[in-house]
Amino acid sequence: MCSPPLDCPGGGIHWNKPPPGFVKLNTDASYKYDCQRSSIAGVCRDENGIWMFGFSSRVQSGSSFEAELVAVREALKLAWDKGLTRVTLESDSESVVNRIRNQRIRQPKNQLEEIILECQGYDCSRAWSCFIQHTRREGNFAADAMTKKLVSESFELHVWNHPPESLLLILLADMIGMEVPRHGALDKNQIGHLKVLKRELLARNLHWY
Repeated sequence: MCSPPLDCPGGGIHWNKPPPGFVKLNTDASYKYDCQRSSIAGVCRDENGIWMFGFSSRVQSGSSFEAELVAVREALKLAWDKGLTRVTLESDSESVVNRIRNQRIRQPKNQLEEIILECQGYDCSRAWSCFIQHTRREGNFAADAMTKKLVSESFELHVWNHPPESLLLILLADMIGMEVPRHGALDKNQIGHLKVLKRELLARNLHWY
């Protein structure tokens, strides 16, 4: 495990490492209006930006809001089940984060409120430090890419103990603080820079995942 030796130019929005001793979960969802199906995914990394686990799945959902909410719930459940005790979670859905943090629910009236209440239970009432916060899409690049590239047709939750090959450059971009364009794709210069850095790290037997 290492921090790559090259700095990345630019001071725009990008993924940030969690505080020392914490892990960071990033979640995202992609909703298809025509069939009310969604892809959800999440990525968990340690304080050095090293991959810990990821997950992906298809889910039935009535809205993009519900899909984003389910992604948060599944991420929190996995983190809890794995015994993690200091967690920050980021979602690029500001409405989901605000509802979890601010809505008071005594008796849930529908499925959405039930999921919100579940997330609040992980956030507030368990014996761990857990912080849920909003990030811009540019800071959620890895989870966004997983929802688009790595979700199968199965509704069974798939846990990735090792990062998929197609995500390695994105993880490296996040680790060095590379700014990601709003449209969510690295440009040719960025890809070239990352490939050079990747070769240097591999030549020195250093890993970032």
